[in-house]
Amino acid sequence: MNERDPEQLNTPDASAEYSLEDIVREFGGTPAEDAASSEPAEGAGIDEAPADDAPPSEAPKGDTITFGTLPSKKLKPASPTIRLDVPVRRADELPQETPEKNDDELPAPIPIPTPEERKKAAEPTPQSVLKEAAAGRTFLRLRTVLLGILAAASVLLTLYTVRGWDFLGLTAGTPDVLLLILLSVCVLLSYDVLWRGILDLIHFRPSPFTLSAPLIALAGIDALRTAPGRPGNYCGAVTVLLFFLMRTLCAERSGRFYTLRTVCSFRNPMGIYNVQQVNEGAPSLRRDPAKTGSFLNDLLQRDRPQRLISVYSTVLFPLSAGLAFLLTRNRDVSFSRAWLLLLLGGLPFFASLGYPRIFAALARRLSRIGGALSGWHSAMVFGGKHTIIIRDEDLFPISGVTTNGMKVYGSYRPNQVISYALAALDAAGSPLSELFEGLLKAQYGTHSVPSTYRIYDNNGIGAEIGSDVILVGSLAFMRAMGVYMPSGAKVRLAVYVSVNGELAGIFALKYKANRSTRTGLRDVLMNRNFSVILATRDFLITPELIAAKYRLPTDAMKFPSYSKRLRLAELDPDRKAEQGGLIAKDTFGAFASTVAAGRTLRMAARVCTVICFSVAFLGLIVCALILLWNSHDAASPLHLLTFQLLWAFVLDFVTFVLLKL
Repeated sequence: MNERDPEQLNTPDASAEYSLEDIVREFGGTPAEDAASSEPAEGAGIDEAPADDAPPSEAPKGDTITFGTLPSKKLKPASPTIRLDVPVRRADELPQETPEKNDDELPAPIPIPTPEERKKAAEPTPQSVLKEAAAGRTFLRLRTVLLGILAAASVLLTLYTVRGWDFLGLTAGTPDVLLLILLSVCVLLSYDVLWRGILDLIHFRPSPFTLSAPLIALAGIDALRTAPGRPGNYCGAVTVLLFFLMRTLCAERSGRFYTLRTVCSFRNPMGIYNVQQVNEGAPSLRRDPAKTGSFLNDLLQRDRPQRLISVYSTVLFPLSAGLAFLLTRNRDVSFSRAWLLLLLGGLPFFASLGYPRIFAALARRLSRIGGALSGWHSAMVFGGKHTIIIRDEDLFPISGVTTNGMKVYGSYRPNQVISYALAALDAAGSPLSELFEGLLKAQYGTHSVPSTYRIYDNNGIGAEIGSDVILVGSLAFMRAMGVYMPSGAKVRLAVYVSVNGELAGIFALKYKANRSTRTGLRDVLMNRNFSVILATRDFLITPELIAAKYRLPTDAMKFPSYSKRLRLAELDPDRKAEQGGLIAKDTFGAFASTVAAGRTLRMAARVCTVICFSVAFLGLIVCALILLWNSHDAASPLHLLTFQLLWAFVLDFVTFVLLKL
């Protein structure tokens, strides 16, 4: 290759074989495209003269190759046709691109709940317990009915065997076999009785459910050992016992079901509290916002009759075995039969049924009026003598109080008088504040703030607003304070307002009686264990108004001074109080009925417990004496069934009478 002159900067280094097509291809084009693009476009010429201000171009030297401008083909814009059938998607509807997962990144840590959070999550709720109580309830009742039919058949077969009847044409020993078969079927139907007995034993609280398993085993052994044709099969008695235990399970589930169904239906439930310190240390009942969590805990606790029966069952099992061992020595009765006889005589069939049946009946009754008891805890809270504190919302809820007209005196504007009255009522915590708040909004008034206020014992409130002295009260209060009353200003049920000693306004009110409140007041006033004290913050609610609206005698009601009524009605959240039950809001009838039901539950449970233990001791002593005298044939299955069923009938009658009180 010849050496190139350094001054010839545009002289190419390429060889002669490097053609124009190769150069164009290197710059991204083809000869065909170049030829097509070299045609002049419309309105433009290739050989146009350069502009006057363009810099002069140097003439090419030697074999320098010059490249002209490569013209490009202009693209025509697409036609602006708009298609209406194309769906339009907003930006927030477009699929979001998920970021690619980096395998090197660590996963987000899983939050570990604290022990308090785990404990709170594990606590039962009224809804969950209600769901458990409702699950399988119909099937349980169906099995109980079927078990009752089989128990009745067992009683008839026992009577047939003992009396020696032969009208059925059964051979000797057939009734005993049938009794054993019926007992086996009943055991299959009452499997939850045995499971309950196992659970009670695991929790170290043996019960009649726990004793059912050894009774079934002893009855089966005795039936297999009994000679054919000899009356002495106790399978029928054990079958009847299983029926009573199944009734106990049904009653427990029914009581819990009706109670929690009522509680879950409440929106803003109210609780009935026993407040000791509010009325000079005397037990006092009143309504306050409810605590559903504590109510459920009290409901799930074991009742006292059940604990007493559990203690008795724990003592009865080894005691009966020891007595059977001692009383069968040198006698012709077997240990298994003696033990079976002592257990059947010393364990009343209705021992565990008394309290659950009473509670279920009361829970079903209260569910119709919006009340609920928390089990035995309610019986303890509502038992004994109490003072029932009745407040404004118990007698006349604010929804039942309406205005019946107003009149303004002097130069005062209506909104000003309403504002003054509202300030005094609000300072004293009167429930009429809500009513006057609506009147103030209707008059487009503004609120006034009192600097001081005072409570008068003769049903009145005083306040200072700026330089004005305000008095708000009843007609008797205005007369006592020396406020002049013009003619036509005497209204019996009205809120009077005076400013600086002059009458400024009268607001007539109308009170509507409530049927539920009338029923509750009648029940409370007729019960000698209850004393009623009025704690009304509305100075217009007096015993005379209650007697006129509800047509009930109010002589037994205590009506303290206005300042004391306000103190009794105040809500102190820090005050220690026991919650005994839940009721629906603004239903004093449910309040009185729930308290009365709690008293009935306590009294009936105590009576049933006394009857139960009396029958238990009597049956155990009689059976022990029969074995001691070696006359165990006197304790035949028919005699034993008659003894148990007779006392069960007595308990049913007593329970029926107590529930009607």
